[in-house]
Amino acid sequence: MADAPIRKEETAPQIPSASSFDIKRPEAARTEQMPQQESEKTPEQQPIETHTDEGFLDEAIDGLRSKLRRPKKQKNTIIPQVRDEVTVKVEKIMEEGMADAFKELNPIERQEFKIKGEETALQIRELLKATHVKIKKIFKLLFEWLKMLPGINRFYLEQEAKIKADKIMSLKNRDVD
Repeated sequence: MADAPIRKEETAPQIPSASSFDIKRPEAARTEQMPQQESEKTPEQQPIETHTDEGFLDEAIDGLRSKLRRPKKQKNTIIPQVRDEVTVKVEKIMEEGMADAFKELNPIERQEFKIKGEETALQIRELLKATHVKIKKIFKLLFEWLKMLPGINRFYLEQEAKIKADKIMSLKNRDVD
């Protein structure tokens, strides 16, 4: 027998036809086996039903959008500013004679110039509160602020910074007297 040829019929396994099996859907098999357990489950545990309606997707999307559209808390956009009399007077002195140069700036540069000027005014106010006021520090702050203006001679900027620093010092001297 060892030398005998092997025929395919002898080695191929015998597979029964599909019609001989009793095929059931898995959902139907579960409901037949445990009908009471499924009815006792909470809505969260119920199997999700699939809908083939075209409007179902739109309804689901609208439902999700309504849940996501909760009013968001708005942050305070108003920045509290400390502007006492000294700060206002310093800003008035700083803006004297700057109208023409300010108008020539584009909107972004204007905003940067304005913000830098407000910061400089607050720093000058802090310097004026000190017992010993050094005019050189005030001059440097003003000169750095004025350097933001394009196309203006450096010597003119120094002259303007010196004039503004002297006016601010006279403001300090008036407040002390």
